[in-house]
Amino acid sequence: MRLKRDLAVAALAAGGTAVAVRYGRARRRRAARRGAAWYVVTVEADPAELSGTGRPDALAGLSERHEVRISAAPGGRGCEIAVRDADGAARRRLREIKQLLETGEVLRVDDQPEGHRTPVGRVALPVARTLMRRGAR
Repeated sequence: MRLKRDLAVAALAAGGTAVAVRYGRARRRRAARRGAAWYVVTVEADPAELSGTGRPDALAGLSERHEVRISAAPGGRGCEIAVRDADGAARRRLREIKQLLETGEVLRVDDQPEGHRTPVGRVALPVARTLMRRGAR
């Protein structure tokens, strides 16, 4: 009886692994067909302020590592800053640039005590941190 159960668990694990591998390959193929993605934020600023020599240093630093496109936003709502192939760090920097341009400062949240972690929380925290570093898509 125990042998049958062990064989069933092994077969289930192998099937799950095969599905995960196949899903990963399909996801990479879709991403390759789609091409590079743009991450875009709308900023309440004039496009002329953000291009040329007068642009903020943070935006100049971002454009050294990534392709950056600045254009007028639809409906006269300021301008759009688009970054191609933005990873999690570039997205965070772009959000900070938006805050700096619109409010004059970058807001930070103080660390908060986490309290006692449950077993599920101990597993979920590293996964959540990894997803936050990559950025939501």
